[in-house]
Amino acid sequence: MKNITWFLFVLLICIAKVGVVSATDTLPDGGAYVAWQTDTIPVIDGIGDDNCWKKANWASINHVWIGPAVTPADYSGKYKVLWTPQRLYLLIEVVDDSLCIQPPVADPRNNIYNYDCMEIFIDEDNSRETNYTGTYKAIAYHIDSKGGIFYALGSAGWTGSLSNNINYKMTKVAAHTYDWEFEIKVFDKSFVYGGDNTPVTLTNNKVMGWSLAYNDNDGGTTRQNMIGSVLVPGTTDDQRNVSYYNASVFGKLTLSSNLTAVTLPTNSDLFQRNVYYSNHRIKVQLTDSKVENVTFQLFDLCGKEFKSLSVNSSSKNTVTDVDVSNLPDGIYIVRIGNLQQHIMKKVIIKSN
Repeated sequence: MKNITWFLFVLLICIAKVGVVSATDTLPDGGAYVAWQTDTIPVIDGIGDDNCWKKANWASINHVWIGPAVTPADYSGKYKVLWTPQRLYLLIEVVDDSLCIQPPVADPRNNIYNYDCMEIFIDEDNSRETNYTGTYKAIAYHIDSKGGIFYALGSAGWTGSLSNNINYKMTKVAAHTYDWEFEIKVFDKSFVYGGDNTPVTLTNNKVMGWSLAYNDNDGGTTRQNMIGSVLVPGTTDDQRNVSYYNASVFGKLTLSSNLTAVTLPTNSDLFQRNVYYSNHRIKVQLTDSKVENVTFQLFDLCGKEFKSLSVNSSSKNTVTDVDVSNLPDGIYIVRIGNLQQHIMKKVIIKSN
């Protein structure tokens, strides 16, 4: 007989073991984001007050990949995305109690991530390659807070400047509050560093691999934290800090021109925690027939997916059963949601 002990993923267990920044817990998780098409292009001035940003939803950047749990007094982060057929537009708001800028060095590429900087991970065709080193199937942009420096891990390790790919501005908009505003060209895996590259045309319903991360240095020569937009399973820094070569842990960015898409509420009340165990099966019961395109996924802490199935419901209170009798004892992560919103829980499966 197997017993399952459930913990809400956003409570103290998560803070102690995984490290979630509580300041943005009321926002949708940043791991799966739907970006709306815009007819109006924002001015890239690092202020983020353009009217077009008002129709975009905030999502959190609150999963600790490196370092201890972070307090809201030290850091909080959130982001929005819009798109046109030619570009992605990204707005990030970071509250950081101590902005630590990299001092002048001969080659800032070697140490850029140890100071306050932003990282943008893009997998244009959602290839989810487990090791994209030596290719441009995905690109890991590193953006210095000083401005004008863009580096990525590409086909030959660190590249030189990729400033032609991104236009951006960071501005201090309030005490300890910084807006980062980006205009991003998206390239496919045929990208050649230093070559004559043409950005892809972005279209409705396109899905890309997508993650963001902020490196936080509160003083010194090394970062104290790296905080990402998506949960990367793992219990150590080395297990979670893998996005610079492993696209399979990226979140997803879906482009939509339809502003009437169904969105789950940020508190996920429609689920009402109706996930339970009985007779070697996990049962999922949705409580509202309006919830659409919902998927159940079960991962181990190394990110290996064991189960993935639809739990869509055409009628209220439909129950979906998931057989877990063949799984080894251990700690697993359950993810239930759609492209707009999801919830996660940690589960311990242990035989008596």
